[in-house]
Amino acid sequence: MKKNALKFLSLISFFIIISCSKEKLATDSEVITEDEIDVNASCGFSLENVKPNSIIKINCMMDLQGKVINLPKGITLLYEGGNIINGTLHFSNDGVINGNLLNSTITITGIKPQLEKNVFHFYPDRWGLIEGRVSDEVAKKNKEIINTSIKNAKEMGATTFEIGKMNAYFDVRSFLDNSKYSIERSIWLPSDFTLKMSDETHLRVQPNEAHSYVLVGIYKGENINVIGGNLYGDRWEHDYSPVNDIKDRPRNTHEWGHVFQIAGGKNVIVDGVTISNASGDGFGVHGSAIRNENGLPGSNEVVSQNVVLRNSTVTKSRRNGLSLLDGDGITIENCFITDTGQGKKPQGVEYSSAGTWPKYGISFEAWRVRVDGKLKEYNKIENVTLKGNTFTGNTAGDVVLYTCSKITIEDNFFDSRVGNVAAFDIIIKNNHFKARIEEDGKPYNYGININSKIIEGKELNYNYSIHNNKIEGYGNAMILSGKDFKVYDNEFLNNANAVGIGSIDNGEFYQNKIESNLSISFGYFTRGGTHKNVNIHDEIIKLNYRPINLRKVKADTNAPLTFTNCEMISLDNKDNFIENCENISITNNMINTGFIINNSQNVNIENNTTP
Repeated sequence: MKKNALKFLSLISFFIIISCSKEKLATDSEVITEDEIDVNASCGFSLENVKPNSIIKINCMMDLQGKVINLPKGITLLYEGGNIINGTLHFSNDGVINGNLLNSTITITGIKPQLEKNVFHFYPDRWGLIEGRVSDEVAKKNKEIINTSIKNAKEMGATTFEIGKMNAYFDVRSFLDNSKYSIERSIWLPSDFTLKMSDETHLRVQPNEAHSYVLVGIYKGENINVIGGNLYGDRWEHDYSPVNDIKDRPRNTHEWGHVFQIAGGKNVIVDGVTISNASGDGFGVHGSAIRNENGLPGSNEVVSQNVVLRNSTVTKSRRNGLSLLDGDGITIENCFITDTGQGKKPQGVEYSSAGTWPKYGISFEAWRVRVDGKLKEYNKIENVTLKGNTFTGNTAGDVVLYTCSKITIEDNFFDSRVGNVAAFDIIIKNNHFKARIEEDGKPYNYGININSKIIEGKELNYNYSIHNNKIEGYGNAMILSGKDFKVYDNEFLNNANAVGIGSIDNGEFYQNKIESNLSISFGYFTRGGTHKNVNIHDEIIKLNYRPINLRKVKADTNAPLTFTNCEMISLDNKDNFIENCENISITNNMINTGFIINNSQNVNIENNTTP
């Protein structure tokens, strides 16, 4: 029976349904099951002279033998396990083809057909992509293959490009650290498109000597999703020899090799992706070009907006885990950002796989300069949320807020610090800071370290709300300078120094709880600074050493530094300390020890009680 069925199938391995006739080419007297179909058997028919509007099921091997097959209008080619190889299919109007019938040996000409389904499954072996260790030439071909496949799939109606098991290298080297130039040499994703990868998808940068590259890039694209997969830079195998770019400029630092970069992306979601081993940055967000001096984008340029990176891992980047240079509306959520910038440079070697500065988990890096008093904002980064992320092992720190605004940092875990340069409208809330132990056996020194930045008499660092954080185990849990701070409902636990107040114009600290069982620790401390309208009230400070340790404070005469309604307890009965200070008022508190006051003026201590 099986032999007769196969013979019968070889004669009618396809059937045609014509919309106007319902003609049947097979009899009802014999039923052929799927188990009896041999998809590797040669088809006993050709596609020549098929009728318009036919639906043809391919469940056999069809070798076109190099021919050009002209297909009439309305032809649909469906996949049922077979294949079409070695030739050209020339489609007329309204053609449809199943994506599983496409491969590197078939050329599609004429009016491109639409895919039967909007999901295209990419199988490396069908397209000649070679996996594993390959030559530069093959890695370059691999990139051309995947880019061509993405382009063709998109043009044929695919909205999702799926990759399953694949482990391949791609030559994406670029000798110009320009986003457009580098992304054009990357695996470049189009608009209105989803790249979906599995846990077994591994896309790797071919090891190279270029100072710049992008593995996966988006340039002036919108409505793009990237889901799953593993993306790798070439950090450990990169050639760090001195190199010049295409303009013959030395680019010896090799710090611009990026695994994933968005330059002018709108409505982009990157979800569940693992990014590692960048010779530069793991993940970056830019505009399509730098802005005009007034901070507005140039004509036809695109600001990145509504960009989301979530449920992802960015690890072992040489420079920064993430660099956010330009954008409005970015969310980094539920990610692991780890081990950035680690490694020490070998002696006698200028550049190597060892970390290179800034070495932060996330670096906000908007480029702006002031010339003759005029601010030129070539980049702007604003309206960014960092939420629910875990930061560990990032060499210089976890987050640096450099020239950015309207940033919310909430529900994260940090083992080093959040720092800044010239940032404003910042919310830091509900985070857990727990200092890692460094190689020398000491805890990391800073949890939150906010510095003043004054240019031409104007403070550029202002308007911070820091609340409901738990900060524990640091050398200095928090040191603040700048303008307009509200710091409240934070818990400081076992820090050598809890809250440092530098030069602050208008700061309110209240309902914070400071505790420590360290033998020597301080609550509020200063190391010099000017203060105006800084008020500390309703605090609980219980530790072994000194609740207050103030040095070189110069507060405003009419708006002194004040402590009121606080409970300040030294468990070892150590006196509070004030030295070389001016204009301090400590009233209506509960204090169990006295004060040592040296060389200070207008220090008012009254109406305090003992417990």
